[in-house]
Amino acid sequence: MASLTLRTLAALLTASVALAQAPDKPVDPTLPDRLKQLKSMVKDRKMRMDFQAIGLIQDLVKAPDTLNPKDQTKLAKALGDVFRDGKLRQPGQDHLYREAGDALGKLGEDGSKYLMRNLKNKRLKDNVPLRAYLIEALGRTKDEKQVDWILDEAVRSPHDEIRGAAGSALGEFTEIKIKPRREIVKALIREWGSLHSKATAPVQTDPNAPIDFAPDNARKTLRVVETRWRRTLMRLTGQKIGQFQDWQRWLNKNPRWKPPAQQG
Repeated sequence: MASLTLRTLAALLTASVALAQAPDKPVDPTLPDRLKQLKSMVKDRKMRMDFQAIGLIQDLVKAPDTLNPKDQTKLAKALGDVFRDGKLRQPGQDHLYREAGDALGKLGEDGSKYLMRNLKNKRLKDNVPLRAYLIEALGRTKDEKQVDWILDEAVRSPHDEIRGAAGSALGEFTEIKIKPRREIVKALIREWGSLHSKATAPVQTDPNAPIDFAPDNARKTLRVVETRWRRTLMRLTGQKIGQFQDWQRWLNKNPRWKPPAQQG
């Protein structure tokens, strides 16, 4: 046993030394010029360079795992600036913003920082489809610091499209610890139940009663979010369950559930 312990310690020490001595990923000497080029393209007032800028962005993030950490930070900032520089791209003309969002989604916490900054950017507040798109990219960063914000958007946003996108984004956090994972699942099922209750409320038969739009609004929201939330619940729990009632029944019976990898 003592011999085994010594061998284990020696292996850990060797691994630590090797990690400490591992060379840094090389700095890209071409990056500063390419980022200047990107900024120039974005600032073209007639937006004639947007598709060239999209091609450049795709090239910049084609191998994100090979980026030097300092280069990744510079690249994330430049991609974040795409949303702020130049003329505002309107819905239907915002392909450049979507490409920048996809790219930031590949840059982990660096990307998350600038996605969040632009999701709160007043310049983009009226472009709901774009914000929904960026929320899904935010999920792909797997930055767990953003989970609470994303969950709040899923259950509270006044925009169904954003609620659906946020629900999908939460499905990216398949490696999150069990406690926050349970909180996500519980919150989605609870809100799904609230919507289901409103959507199936008895029809008002009193002709003199004020019109209640809550059931129609709940049905509209469910049409947008139900499939996406179900997919996220399946990804986080490992369960293959269809309808809300079955999810509620499962959660009631299994409040301390564990994902498949942690069972046993």
